[in-house]
Amino acid sequence: MASTSADRHSWMQAARCVELDRHALTDPDPRGTDSSWLCLRCPVQATCLGWALVTGADQGVLGGVGPEQRRAIRAELLARLGGRFMAGSPELAEVVRNQTQPRLRSRRNGQARQLGPAR
Repeated sequence: MASTSADRHSWMQAARCVELDRHALTDPDPRGTDSSWLCLRCPVQATCLGWALVTGADQGVLGGVGPEQRRAIRAELLARLGGRFMAGSPELAEVVRNQTQPRLRSRRNGQARQLGPAR
């Protein structure tokens, strides 16, 4: 039995954006709003970003990162790899980890709180 794209990328079914109109993440918003907030607590954010970097996906927000930033990250990563395969590399894992790990932001009272993907 031939596998389909959906079979190969079954992780996509767990994405928070799967029930949204795909245009919410792929079309530029004329108001200039950033839709990457949808990815913050997505259980597959890191997988999504890794897939986008490996495949060179250049449309919309994937893994919480817009296309321009992803292109820059991918170019830097390819330079670091020096011709080696990106998929499965420690360099890719490091970039994805750095881009998707929880970030600390300050509250007004000075206490920090954790934001980012659910763990």
